[in-house]
Amino acid sequence: MVPAAFKDPTYENVYIGESFGPVELVLDDFFLRSYAYALDDYSGMQIIDGLAKPVGYVPPHMIVSDLMQIFLTVYDRDKVVGLHQKEEVIHYKPVPVGAKLTLTGTYVDKYMKRGKGYTVLESIARDDEGDIVVLQRSTEVMRIPDGIKVGTGTAEPERRISPRTLSGSRVATISADTEVGTALRPLTKQVRQAQMSVFTGAEFHKQGIHTNLEIAHKAGLRDCIAQGMMESCWASQYLASLFGERFLSTGRHFSTYLTPIYAKDLITLEGVVANRQIEEGGTRLEVEFWLTNQEGQLTAVGYGSALL
Repeated sequence: MVPAAFKDPTYENVYIGESFGPVELVLDDFFLRSYAYALDDYSGMQIIDGLAKPVGYVPPHMIVSDLMQIFLTVYDRDKVVGLHQKEEVIHYKPVPVGAKLTLTGTYVDKYMKRGKGYTVLESIARDDEGDIVVLQRSTEVMRIPDGIKVGTGTAEPERRISPRTLSGSRVATISADTEVGTALRPLTKQVRQAQMSVFTGAEFHKQGIHTNLEIAHKAGLRDCIAQGMMESCWASQYLASLFGERFLSTGRHFSTYLTPIYAKDLITLEGVVANRQIEEGGTRLEVEFWLTNQEGQLTAVGYGSALL
């Protein structure tokens, strides 16, 4: 249902218990190819008759971005001038290409901290059987207050994760026998404005700090910035490649965004096996990861795990 008038996306307008949806999301070829381009992630694609064709299960991060944006069914997408601070995702079930999902969401918390108004949105994707396939929880500064400098790194991670020098060989996959302290192969991403625009919603002519230079400058930014969610999606791609299909049904990951990333930045994601714990059904391996730009500046940190 389309609202008669979209709400202004401000902290004051958000209320705890405000709900969104249900919204249907069809994971068709066009949708998945768009995300593959935006994220430079073709892991779920095969070339068939000269075309990039989605096959198998949907890369989970291609669901989470739309899930996080469900609040835009009520709030004006062209007036959003906020900053994503943290993202938590839990995967419960693999989703096949072509599936239809039902998305719902609710604001579960809001609070003031250091002059900024934070909102917490929890959203769920269910399949045709009614099963939860993905749950995400995002924390966002709904609008950048006047006088607050962007990118000061005030977001506080759930735990202290610091980049470290990784010596020795790097492994590309993780098994239940992988030892704590094992260094993992890096993933690099070149940030491009064209991909930022597609990820943000070029199809809907969305205007904001991610796509419009004038709006970005008015918000105190030197250029358009990429969505923090893009970093979470890269981290999810990284973790899925390490853990394999088990990540699609038992995976969890949490990201904290520290510094904005801009078009032309080169982002390197590195990680290490940080913990292993015996649980019912297997062994849960946990990875700590961090993202840095070409100047060595830390842009995000996080951790993720899967049951193996």
